[in-house]
Amino acid sequence: MSELDLTTFANSDAALTECARRITVPRTPALQDLIKLWHARPADGFEIGRDIPSRAFAPFLSHLLFWAPMVGGNDLVLRLCGEALRLRFGDDAIGKRFSEVIGADVAPYFLTEGKQHLTDESYVCFDMRLLRKEPIEGRSELHFELVIFPVWAQQRSERWILNALYYFL
Repeated sequence: MSELDLTTFANSDAALTECARRITVPRTPALQDLIKLWHARPADGFEIGRDIPSRAFAPFLSHLLFWAPMVGGNDLVLRLCGEALRLRFGDDAIGKRFSEVIGADVAPYFLTEGKQHLTDESYVCFDMRLLRKEPIEGRSELHFELVIFPVWAQQRSERWILNALYYFL
């Protein structure tokens, strides 16, 4: 997989511009704690309903997103989204496709990343910067860190992608 090094992605209408840089360790203490939790996960991985939510995940729940692969695997749909993510996506984004809320130029890269980590049981971290024409909650610019983990959907029916996202505000 190619590295992103302050690569800029922009929608064709330039309503949204994102810069992403792969990092090995996030600066955000909460994401560092979530990675420690990942390393202590059960041998069969995390499962929604069994492991999430739980007391261990309680501090992170408002910062988590859960993406389910769509039929064909060419997109994801947002199944669960924490309240703190309104700054990133605006109003209720649950049920929307990844390609709708992320942007056409960045979606293929992160869809490929997500698929890779679903199959090799690994995680990846990014430092992200976002600039949008239309502010959300008064903010046009966001700087945040993002971690991508694979998890099992309830009753291990399919693999989902868990994103954890923390802002530098």
